Amino acid sequence: MKPAYRRKKHRKAAVLLIIMLLLSILSVGCGDRARQAVLEEPADKTGENRGQTIEYIHGIPLDKNTAVVTVSVADVYEEPDVKSMRVTQVLCNQPVSVISQKSGWARVKTISGITGWIRSKFISDDISSISGRVYTYRIVVTSKEKTVYSRPGSGATMVNAHMGTEFYAFNSRDDAYEVFLPGNRTGWLKGSGIIRIDPPNGEIPATNASDFAATALKFKGASFMLNGLTSLGIDAPGLVYICARINGVDLPITLEGQLNSGEEIPLEKVQVGDLVFLSETAAVPGTAGNEEAESGEVKITSVGICTGGSNYIYAGRKTGYVAIGDLYRENPDGIAVMARRIFN
Repeated sequence: MKPAYRRKKHRKAAVLLIIMLLLSILSVGCGDRARQAVLEEPADKTGENRGQTIEYIHGIPLDKNTAVVTVSVADVYEEPDVKSMRVTQVLCNQPVSVISQKSGWARVKTISGITGWIRSKFISDDISSISGRVYTYRIVVTSKEKTVYSRPGSGATMVNAHMGTEFYAFNSRDDAYEVFLPGNRTGWLKGSGIIRIDPPNGEIPATNASDFAATALKFKGASFMLNGLTSLGIDAPGLVYICARINGVDLPITLEGQLNSGEEIPLEKVQVGDLVFLSETAAVPGTAGNEEAESGEVKITSVGICTGGSNYIYAGRKTGYVAIGDLYRENPDGIAVMARRIFN
C-alpha cells in the first residue's frame, strides 16, 4: 500500500505545480495587458499619464491619434472639400494629430498649430518612420527640393522632399544617409542641401541673419500660392516661416504671429535678415488725410526678408511670384511700413 500512496501523493504534487505555473503565466499576461492599456490611454495636458511621459515631436504627441504624411507635400483645407480654402500644407514624414475622420478625410492638427482637413490617403497611422526604432541622426532638407533615392546617390526616386522635410537616419555611407520613410520603406539622401542633427532629438542649430536671407533667396521666382510652404507655391508668411525654421528659429506661421515676433526696429535701421512688413495703403501713422493713418492704425498685408541695402524678398500675392522689393518704393503688394529683428 505504501508505494501506491506515494504515487498518489506525487501525482497531487505534480498537479499543484502545474496549476501554479498556469496561474503564473496568466498573471504575467494580465500584467502585460495592463501595461499596454496604460500606454494607450490619452495623455493629460501636462503630457504625463500615470507615470508615463508621452513623447512629442514638434508639439505633436506620439499617441494612438498620431499619423505621418506619406506624400511630398499635402494640402490642409478649411473643410473636407478640395474646393474649400487651403489653410496650410504639411510636408512628407511630418506628424499630425488626427482629431476626427469623415468620408475619406481626416481633421488634423499640424506642427504649426493650424487645424484643418486632409485627405486620409495622404497620411498613415504607421509612425515607425519617426518613432519606435533606433535612429542615429535626424536629417533636415535645406535645399528647395531634395530627391530621396533607393540607393546612395542614385537609383529609383523614393520621394522628392521639400525644404524643411525631416527624416530619421539609421545608416550612413560617406556623405550619404539611409533614412526611414513612411510606408515601411527606406531611402538615401546624399551630398549638399541637408543638415545632420545629432542627437536625433536635438534642436536645429541657430545660424545667423545672413544665412536666413540667403535661404529666402533660393525661392526667388517661385510661384505665389496662398498658405503654400514649398517651391511649388508659397506665400509671404510661409516663406518667412520655413526659412527661419531651417535656420534654427521657430516663428509663427501666420502674418499676425510674425508681426509680434522679435524686436521692433525703425525702417532706417533695417539690416540683412530683418523682417519688413508691407501695407497696401502705404499709410504712415500721423499722416493727415488718411483715416488709417490718422487713427494710428496700419493694416499689414505682407512680409518680406531684408537681403541687403534697401532690398527685401517676399512672395507677392499681386506680383504672383517671389520677388525683390525696395524698402523705399511701393510695389503692387504695398510699401514697407514696419520692421522687426529676429536674429540678434
